[in-house]
Amino acid sequence: MHSRSPYIILRRLFGGIVILLFLLVSSRGWATPLMLGERSSYELTGHMEVLKDPSLRLGFADILKAGESGRFRQLEGNLNNGYKREACWVRFTVERNASFPETGWLRLKPNYINELTLYIQIPGKDPALASSYRTVLLGNHLPALQRPVLNPDFVVPIDMPASKPMVIYARVFSHSSISFAGQMHTADDLRDATNRHVIMQSAFLGVMLTLLIINLIFYISVRDSLFGYYSLYLLAGIVFNFAAEGSLTLLFPSMVHRLSDYLIYGGIGANILVYSEFSRKLFIAVAGKWSLRYMRFLSLLGFLTIAAVPLGFYPFVAQLAFIGMLTLVVIQMVLSHRMLRHLPGTGVFIVIAFGVSSLGYFHMLLRLMGVLPLGFLWDMNTLQFTSLVHMTLISVALSERIRMSEKVLINLAQRELEAAKDTERKAVALANDMTLELRNSKTELEVVLASERQSLELQHRFLSMLSHEYRTPLAVISANLDIIDIQEARIKCGHEEELTAMHHAVDRLVEVMDVSLERSRLSEPGIQGGMERMAMEPFLSSKVELMRAMWPLQAFAYTEASELQPVVGDSNTLKTALFNLLDNARKYALPGTPVDVESHIEGGEVVITIKNHADPIKREDAEELFDKYTRGKNCSDKGGAGVGLWLVRQIIGQHNGRVWLHSKSPFIIATVCLPLAE
Repeated sequence: MHSRSPYIILRRLFGGIVILLFLLVSSRGWATPLMLGERSSYELTGHMEVLKDPSLRLGFADILKAGESGRFRQLEGNLNNGYKREACWVRFTVERNASFPETGWLRLKPNYINELTLYIQIPGKDPALASSYRTVLLGNHLPALQRPVLNPDFVVPIDMPASKPMVIYARVFSHSSISFAGQMHTADDLRDATNRHVIMQSAFLGVMLTLLIINLIFYISVRDSLFGYYSLYLLAGIVFNFAAEGSLTLLFPSMVHRLSDYLIYGGIGANILVYSEFSRKLFIAVAGKWSLRYMRFLSLLGFLTIAAVPLGFYPFVAQLAFIGMLTLVVIQMVLSHRMLRHLPGTGVFIVIAFGVSSLGYFHMLLRLMGVLPLGFLWDMNTLQFTSLVHMTLISVALSERIRMSEKVLINLAQRELEAAKDTERKAVALANDMTLELRNSKTELEVVLASERQSLELQHRFLSMLSHEYRTPLAVISANLDIIDIQEARIKCGHEEELTAMHHAVDRLVEVMDVSLERSRLSEPGIQGGMERMAMEPFLSSKVELMRAMWPLQAFAYTEASELQPVVGDSNTLKTALFNLLDNARKYALPGTPVDVESHIEGGEVVITIKNHADPIKREDAEELFDKYTRGKNCSDKGGAGVGLWLVRQIIGQHNGRVWLHSKSPFIIATVCLPLAE
């Protein structure tokens, strides 16, 4: 015998391995059937195979051929395909022994699968033929009343002969995350499981509703927007869980297929929107500028998620929103630790609350995105449990916040009360000091008033004496002027104008002594006793004529007014005011230039202007000339005491009028405004 070459042996061994691998790969690879025995419920986990249909065009006959060719892939757990635009075909086999009831109840989750079609093998028929299967249409896009059993989940009764396997195909498609899990139940176990589910969801919604009412009461009581945002967050959570856990199916079976997508997917968007705004309000004291901006951006993304449901692009926006929520969870953990230092009492509850909720959100979001496997019992219950703990702790934290705020307010009120008492003590002391000061001031004022009263009496006595004493020399001067007039008429010396001016001056001096000095009208508070209706035009004309007679060498140009100019005034004091203005205009006019006088009616007033050619003056200097004892810079060679213009303003003011000076090259213009008589 010839010994075999070792190379030949190695080649044959390698060929055998290749053939074995080819057989393993090319085999159909059926998952092990689900054996139903003495237990009351069995999960499909580990007994399912999947074939994905990205084209969405494969029919059931095509699927049977694909199954024969080994294209199905065994699932390690349940189906969790994430947000993908494809259908998934799931295949599993069930078989019972004599200890399991003949009718089993297939319960499938989650209840928000949009399109779910079951192909159930008819007992005794060939599983390779499409005609050997009966079709059951499920999914939340179909009316719930058309389902075989009205249940929060999808439930189908299946009659199974003993020891004969039955093949079931399920086509799963959804516009959101594609997930699929199932259980086989006995009738009693299905009833108990449904009752437990309803009781648990009712308790969960009841707790959330209680927290919602408590936070609403807090919001109405204290008007803190943080409680308002959290109330909206709880409301969004109630709406979402109400639809996602099947309560809507039991209460409104005829409407659930129209509302489920809007309540579930729109509820997720509303949850993101309100949760982001609540977080922004909660962490505003410890968050940075970019963290707050990110929360506002996530609020906008939540709003887009709500809008995406009716517009048809929810899967794309939802993935972005979920990634954003995962980022927000990380930010919340960091900020909650900062708040622990910022608010030691409240921060502990917030740290624990966001730590627990982070676990639930990470599990749910990663599961919806297809990263984590789907568990039959914990697909939604994880988030419910963590949300319940989170909401309870946040409500406690907000309540603690109110208690701390009340404590701060009490301390603040106490400090304000102490400050008020201290202020009151200071106010009393100040009032006592002011009272003493007022008493001293009153005494000083009484002394001053007595001195002033005595001075006024002396002044009136002096003025009366002065008026009386001036009468005799003025009478002598007047009598001698009369004698000179007689002699002038006989001798004709040519001094008639000078004598006339002297007569006018004496008459004016007598008038001033009789009116101004004796009666002291200008020092009295008012002159109402001498007020009378008078025509301004002839009155002004007579004053100009008087000035012409007294100063024949000075030209006075008067433009007579055409309209009537009635005013109410005291003729004696107005005569003094106009005399002073005309005399000032004459005194300070450039040599050889006239004084122009004019009056007219404007805006319900008589406006009198007196112009003379003179050096210009500044506006502020013109106003200062009306101050008592103030004289102009160009009056050093002119007589006067600086009371003329002050006296004019006093008189015009007593007549409710106005007077001012201004320059308009080459003139200095004095303007008097007096109101017309009614």
